[in-house]
Order: sequence, then C-alpha cells, then structure tokens
Amino acid sequence: MPQSQKLEPGSGDSDHVGPLDQIWERRLKTKRPGRPSLSVGILVCPSFSLMSLTGIVESLRHAGDFGDQSRQIDCQWEILGTAKSSVRSSCGIAIATTRDYVNPNDLDYLFVVGGLLEQAEYLPAAHRRYLQAAKAVDVTIVGVCTGIFLLAEERLLAGKTVCVHPYHLQDFALAFPGHKCTTRNDYVVDGRIITVPGGISILSLMAAIIKAHLGPDRASKAVHQLSVTGKRSLSEFERTGLMRQVSVSDPRIQKALVLIENDVKGRLSIPDLAAQLGLSPRHFSRRFAEQVGHSPKAYIQQTRLRYAMWMLSNSSNSITSIAYAAGFSSSSHFCSAFRERFGISPGSVRARHDIGEEQ
Repeated sequence: MPQSQKLEPGSGDSDHVGPLDQIWERRLKTKRPGRPSLSVGILVCPSFSLMSLTGIVESLRHAGDFGDQSRQIDCQWEILGTAKSSVRSSCGIAIATTRDYVNPNDLDYLFVVGGLLEQAEYLPAAHRRYLQAAKAVDVTIVGVCTGIFLLAEERLLAGKTVCVHPYHLQDFALAFPGHKCTTRNDYVVDGRIITVPGGISILSLMAAIIKAHLGPDRASKAVHQLSVTGKRSLSEFERTGLMRQVSVSDPRIQKALVLIENDVKGRLSIPDLAAQLGLSPRHFSRRFAEQVGHSPKAYIQQTRLRYAMWMLSNSSNSITSIAYAAGFSSSSHFCSAFRERFGISPGSVRARHDIGEEQ
C-alpha cells in the first residue's frame, strides 16, 4: 500500500485532495496499459432517477482523475443505448446516450437505473436483450431503484436477496411474489447481482466499488468531494466504515480517516496522527471518538482487518504475509484479532473463496 502523505496543520479542505492525488499518480506509473481499472456501462430507463445517475457518474468522475477534473483516466463510464438517442428523466431533464451498446465483456459493472413504473412499457427492447447478453458473460449487474423490477422481469433475481426502497416494497412484492426482500440496507450484493434502493444509498455502493477496484485513497477522495458539510443527523451511511467520512463534520477527523485508510501497514502512531492535524494526542483521541464512535486505536485495527479481509478474498498471498502487510506484528496476533472481529478464521475465509496460497 502507498504511504500516507503529510498534511500540514491548519490546511484547508482543498489541501485534503492533493495528497490523495499524489498517491494515485505514483500508482499510475506502474499501472499496466490497456483498459481502465474500472469500466461501467449504464442503462437508463424512461423517466429514470437523475439523482441515482448522478451518484454513479460523479463518484466515478472524482475517483478517476486528479483534483476536480473529469477525464476518464482510470474510470470509464458510458450511458448505453441506440446511437444519438436521449432519455428523459423523471424531473424532465433529458440525457443523451454516449455510446451504442458495447461488448459487455468490456464492462466490470452494468448499472440499470430504473424510472417511474408507469413508464416501464416504453423501455427499449434492446435494453432487455443487452441485459441477457451481459448475464451470459457474467458481468456484475446492478439494479438501481426501480431498475430491480426490470431485473426481476428478466429472471435475473431468482433465488437472490433483493434490496428494495420501502416506497416500492409493496409494488415489488405484488408483482414478483416469492422473492426475499430487505429495506434495511444501503445495498445487497448477491453473487453477480447487486441491488440498491436508489437515493443517497448509491453513494455508499459507489464508495465500496471504487475502493475495491482503485484503492481506499480513490474512494476517500470521492467521498470527501461529495460530502455535505454542516450539521446533519446520522444516516444509513454510518453502517459502513468508509462512508463515516460523509457524516463526520470536523475536517480534521475527516483527514485522520483518510490517513488511517492509507496507512494499513501501521506506520503512523496516534501521536503522529495528532501532530499532523495540529492537535494534542489527548484532544485528538477525544474528538475522534466523539465524531466516529470508536477510539482511534479501535478504528485503526478495524481498518487493517478490513484490508486483510480484502487481501484474503482477492489475492494468493500467504496468511503470514497478509498479517504483516496489514500492520500486525505476528501471524498469531493477526489470526486472533481477525477471529474476534469477524467470527471466522483467516484460513476459513481463504478456503471459502477457493484461493490457493503462493508457494
């Protein structure tokens, strides 16, 4: 993982993005040429939700380029459909397709942004055919808001747990009885199908996707750029570690979370973090606990364990090497902390994903 960059005490929020871009610039120098690290196709339905579309695109825009620029350097997104056509959103604003239906093998995710149910009859038949083509090549398909209705019609949700907006729960249950539904999550990942109820929940999903493909620094930048300042009540975002940055109001603690996310190897101590933020260790620890709900020490360990969980699920590195990479002093200490946090051993996670270790 890249090392954290020092933030000078008293620096403004604009300085918070610069170090994240520096981390990313170093990584790009070693990136292999070819397709972007994250490629997304978007199907919008008649009278679609503009807020959901914006959440997808703006998250990718901030993650995929430096500062507030919009070049598709490491993220690529296209609104797919018939060439030179446009689709009107539920608020009346029309959005043009940016590309004809591409080979679904070129995509990491296909998002289906639903619209008003009364307009579903106007959905292009080509959208349905493209969905089936994407399913055939195992592209991960994301149903957003009422996009889940289209996925259900195309029999893509059989045996899946579906995340439904409470407003549409009764309509969905009547139209598609027998599906297991939940209204208590920001999103549900079930195999190659993801369902998200729309609204601001799309930001939580996008942060998780960006973190998985581009790293925690890119996700942290996107969250920071899209966060809302000022007082606000606790939201559904607080259930995920990364999205705590959206509801943390103190910019110093926001920066501390970014530094922690990028220091999974454990180089920074609590006094180091406090010094970089211009606070005493005692004041920093108290303020951090007030804003985040955990002590810095507990949050740091949670972050390292989340990173270790990702490494176990997505690499063939040995458990011992993952333990050291996640900042633990020994494999036994790591295994004990991992089991206490997740209720399962690292070896069991590795076996569940059927990933052999490097010899």
